[in-house]
Amino acid sequence: MIEFENFFEVSFDEEISVATLAIKRRDNRYNSFSPDLIIALKGLLESYDENERVKGVILTSAEKVFSTGADIEGQFHKLDTFGAQRFSHLGQRIFQLLERSQFITMAAVNGFALGGGLEIALACDFRIASTNARFGLPEINLGIMPGWGGTQRLPKLIGPMKALEIILTGEPISAQEAKALGLVLDVVEPDKLMPRAKEYMAKVTRKSRLSLSAVKRAVHGGLSLDIDRGLDLESELFGLLWGSEDRREGLEAFLKKRKPHFRR
Repeated sequence: MIEFENFFEVSFDEEISVATLAIKRRDNRYNSFSPDLIIALKGLLESYDENERVKGVILTSAEKVFSTGADIEGQFHKLDTFGAQRFSHLGQRIFQLLERSQFITMAAVNGFALGGGLEIALACDFRIASTNARFGLPEINLGIMPGWGGTQRLPKLIGPMKALEIILTGEPISAQEAKALGLVLDVVEPDKLMPRAKEYMAKVTRKSRLSLSAVKRAVHGGLSLDIDRGLDLESELFGLLWGSEDRREGLEAFLKKRKPHFRR
């Protein structure tokens, strides 16, 4: 069994129901992604999905580098074609756990977020950055291309033309440019990064976990549907929430002019 302590510093804020996963590879100062690291991440995310206490997860770094992506100096460069495809699929599936989770996710990026480091941030619901953050997909410089969702998520966020420029040049962009493009919500000084991340998360994690999950399903699911099917999905989820205890509590609290106390 892979021990996540070799790759992450984990904490939980009871007040806002948010877990923080700080990437910290003990054997690699660039926090690059090995197969063991992403499998450890899979275990953590699956456990949080089953834990009703967890309404949000912040992914950050315990070092000055967020992540430089796949571990090129490790096993990665030894892969054959089939192995490379399997490694791509593995990362894609695990990053989709962030996108499809029942909790809200945020990447709080400090330092370089390159390759898979940017791709995992793209799979989060929100992103904020410190002033020293840099974002890029440099795979083109190695004669390859992004393989963990970068070619799919980045164009949807910032448009195909700018996404192609970032991917084809392989050049990183600053935190300020990332904000101007809509890639990140906010840019703050490094010492303000985690307080700001928790401040953002607290705005949503005091809501019903059922509602948070339904909104994520509607928004992410709707991106791949036409408007009619997207509206059908919205109605289906709206109906499911209407039958929940949290809906009854929310309406009762509104009518009695008090704060709701959601079960989940």
